[in-house]
Amino acid sequence: MTVTDSTWRLPGVLLALQTLVLVVLAAALVVAGTTGGTDDTGRSVTEGATVLALAVCSGLLALGFWRHRSVARTPSLLWNALAVIVGITVATSGAPWIGVLVVVVGVASFVASLRVPRYELDDDE
Repeated sequence: MTVTDSTWRLPGVLLALQTLVLVVLAAALVVAGTTGGTDDTGRSVTEGATVLALAVCSGLLALGFWRHRSVARTPSLLWNALAVIVGITVATSGAPWIGVLVVVVGVASFVASLRVPRYELDDDE
């Protein structure tokens, strides 16, 4: 299998997109909590912090692909499998278009991550 630059860039870009969406969601949760847009300020801010922590994880995976680190492959596969499950849950819980979009991006990221070479413990790089 020939490993081209796009083999690394596509999953990196898709994970960067997921990171951006998570950062925006985290900011919206924190703003809603701090401006009184919700009944439970503490819960909203805590959810925002949790989503921001998930955004950091996604961003680190994107950075790993951007730097051609095959060690990002396995956690990315798990991350995107979970994203598909979340998308299905969202789609069946009242937001079908958002859920379908999450599923599509999750599947595309999963497939793109599969193209990245496996991490080998005896690699000299």
